[in-house]
Amino acid sequence: MDVQETTRRVQEGVAAGAKVVRFRDGVRDDQPEGTPPEEVSVLVADGSPGTGFTSYSTVDMARFPTNVADDAGRRVASELITVGRSGQREFSDVLAACAFAVAGGSLHVTPLAMIPDAVAASAPGHATRHVLLVPPFIWPDLQIVVEEDEDADAGLPAQVTTWLQAVPISDDEFRYATDHGAQSLFDRLERAGADVSDLDRASVI
Repeated sequence: MDVQETTRRVQEGVAAGAKVVRFRDGVRDDQPEGTPPEEVSVLVADGSPGTGFTSYSTVDMARFPTNVADDAGRRVASELITVGRSGQREFSDVLAACAFAVAGGSLHVTPLAMIPDAVAASAPGHATRHVLLVPPFIWPDLQIVVEEDEDADAGLPAQVTTWLQAVPISDDEFRYATDHGAQSLFDRLERAGADVSDLDRASVI
């Protein structure tokens, strides 16, 4: 999908009339000299999924490597989405930081993958510091899997694009997931009714 189509799909599933903000990564030590920094676009939807909240979604991250393919051999691309309290605008920075971590090419971007220090590096000073990726569970109208056929004329292979929700987690939660598995942590977050829209929520561990 191109950026316009991805944006349209997110607006249909999250909120119409949202704005798109462009982020640019810093220069990385492992980048070849002269390579321009990566950029990513984040859609910002105030009032979604309700008053007092803001939803954020990448709309052009699917071009970054995920190191994942489906059983048919199709590349699995990903976009990220998250929700925050409307007063915590740093969520857009967190989502951009996650996207730039994916752009580095070392992550397997799947449900229950973790992105270390995604919050700490982009929005320091909060109780949460890392991110856990999970299937989206807040936006019932969002189509979270989009299958695309090969477009030989455009030179585009068949691929599947999925949306993953970025959930901020604390140091203790990160260690727990490392020791006991990310699914076990997600189960505990669900049982505790953790407010994943608050970067300063109490840890469930």
